[in-house]
Amino acid sequence: MDFVEKVSAKLKEAFPELSLTVRPSETRPDVVIVGGECETWKQLVLVGQTATKVDGLYNVVSEMTVKGLTIPKKDYKPFVQKGLEIGVIDEADVVVVGLGITGCGITRELSKYDLKVIAVDMGEDVSTAASKANNGGVHMAGMVKPGTLKAKLSVRGNYLYDQWAKELNFAFIRPGALTFVESTEPEYMAGIYHRWETAIKNGDLTPRMLNGEECMQIEPNLAKNGIHPVAGTWLPSQGKVHPYEVCVKLIENAARNGVKVMLDCTVGDVLVENGQVTGVVTEKGIIKTKYIVNAAGLYGDEIAAMAGDQFFTMHNRKGTLVIIDKNIKPMYNTMSQHYSPAADKARNVESKGGGMDLTPSGNILIGPSATEVPDKEDIETTKEDLDYTMGRNENPEATREQIIRMYAGARPADLKEDFIVEMSPVVHGMLTAGAIQSPGVGSSPGVAEMLIGILLKDLEEQGTPA
Repeated sequence: MDFVEKVSAKLKEAFPELSLTVRPSETRPDVVIVGGECETWKQLVLVGQTATKVDGLYNVVSEMTVKGLTIPKKDYKPFVQKGLEIGVIDEADVVVVGLGITGCGITRELSKYDLKVIAVDMGEDVSTAASKANNGGVHMAGMVKPGTLKAKLSVRGNYLYDQWAKELNFAFIRPGALTFVESTEPEYMAGIYHRWETAIKNGDLTPRMLNGEECMQIEPNLAKNGIHPVAGTWLPSQGKVHPYEVCVKLIENAARNGVKVMLDCTVGDVLVENGQVTGVVTEKGIIKTKYIVNAAGLYGDEIAAMAGDQFFTMHNRKGTLVIIDKNIKPMYNTMSQHYSPAADKARNVESKGGGMDLTPSGNILIGPSATEVPDKEDIETTKEDLDYTMGRNENPEATREQIIRMYAGARPADLKEDFIVEMSPVVHGMLTAGAIQSPGVGSSPGVAEMLIGILLKDLEEQGTPA
């Protein structure tokens, strides 16, 4: 049975009420394209996620629609027309598209080599999308699905962050993550054990299972807050940064190393000749190049399609966060949270759950939520998301009256729910660092290392080592 038959059978079983179509990709044998009409946007995402569960399938492209809903699409024609009218403005060995933390990290690492690099972003500054609007977690490995690229690069990126912070001098703390229980009931103990076991499976060798006394030794403020845990999981590798500061430090270093940075510069098309990247058309003109790094976040699928290699579909998983006034102090010096089966079940699907947090600046940060929305540019905060976010809070002093900032970010998730780091097998020179959602901040050094390894190997094979 081929992938089309397997996916069709799986979707028919899971969604018998829908008339869905499945056809093969014209360019990749391990990718299928799913069409048909869904009842809601949330259902559309669920259909796509279900399709990816077929063993051996690399990814799914969605051509599905939603009854009564117009899914917003970006019109690139004005940018292409403007760029073609201007003509060729520059040449580079590598053009990086997208300057969130993934693109900035890759750009900075590329600047270490004898390569001419141009980095472009549609925004007015770096870190204007998902990277500026998350909780800044350099995640420990206890909540990432084992066996995924996410897990591998999360552990590697976390390890590399100390070097990044030393070299670039941005604020970086490692408060560690303590998850504790006040009940020895099996479902409580299983919850914290699962987090410890997951971290070990993912390659983090530092986690510990603790008894109640050891929990209070690590976090003395538990007793001060009237909490007496009986057991817990301690993951000391958990770190925190201001992600926008990391982006600025990365790109400033890259610029000092000779990288040309172009902002307010939307890419409207990718130029390909005989299966080889030859350039990009931007609103500021054409840049000739043999390599493109697609780090365009939620628009990564559209950049890939421009090159003739449409193999994944992005969707906006919006997350709302709040920042509390500094006059309210964090309850703990570590990132400490209760575990309960009820709270775990209440968290948003495909989310690590959010909750009480802290920033390197000392503020309490709460969230994020996780809400699927059809518009890639929807970062509106809503009452429902605020209610969810504040519902994850455990600090009685951190009330809504103490909120000084509420904001939402658009996480770039694909239907496979895993990172994509590759050189296209269809278009030579088209590199993708895509679907870098949580734990993307902490994984970014690992993503950059892996992507550049792929590029350097190809340069070597082409007889033009950097």
